[in-house]
Amino acid sequence: MPYSPFFETLNDGSRAGDKLGNGTHHSVLRVPIWHDESLNPLVQASLLDFAVIWDGDHDVRVMDAIEEMYFAGLLSPIRFVGERNGRLTVLLAARTIEAWTKATLRDYGAAVNRISQGMCEPWASVVDDMFGREHSIIERRPEEVDAYLDDIQLTWQLGRKASLAHLKPARQRRLEQSRAG
Repeated sequence: MPYSPFFETLNDGSRAGDKLGNGTHHSVLRVPIWHDESLNPLVQASLLDFAVIWDGDHDVRVMDAIEEMYFAGLLSPIRFVGERNGRLTVLLAARTIEAWTKATLRDYGAAVNRISQGMCEPWASVVDDMFGREHSIIERRPEEVDAYLDDIQLTWQLGRKASLAHLKPARQRRLEQSRAG
């Protein structure tokens, strides 16, 4: 299912095997980005793969917040985004949290909060790292959440990818299709 005209859906994890109790499931999305994980400009665009963690109600309004973060230039350090019980959770790459000063992280969190407060129904927000303890992206024991997120990270290799590595196979497929057609 396409959730946004701006993001490619690589995986829509609504299959029963992708769920973690209480209806928790995930989707993996891809988008071009022009900043690295620390929000420094890139010479050439890259692709970002990140996961949306859905709870049982699959509230697609989270996509409104994600699109706003994208257009505000805030998406590149993100690995996971989710909404549960009116709270937007944004989980960043661990190396981003390690590299940023407390002031930079605070400013980033404030920018995310402005977006979440600007939603039709304002949401509280939290910014943390994947294995942090400040978030409640999934209502389970922390070790279960860690294992679930780690499995998604390992399976999909979330994060920034060189765009040319992905463009060449797509070009080859189009070439083959044009020759066959």
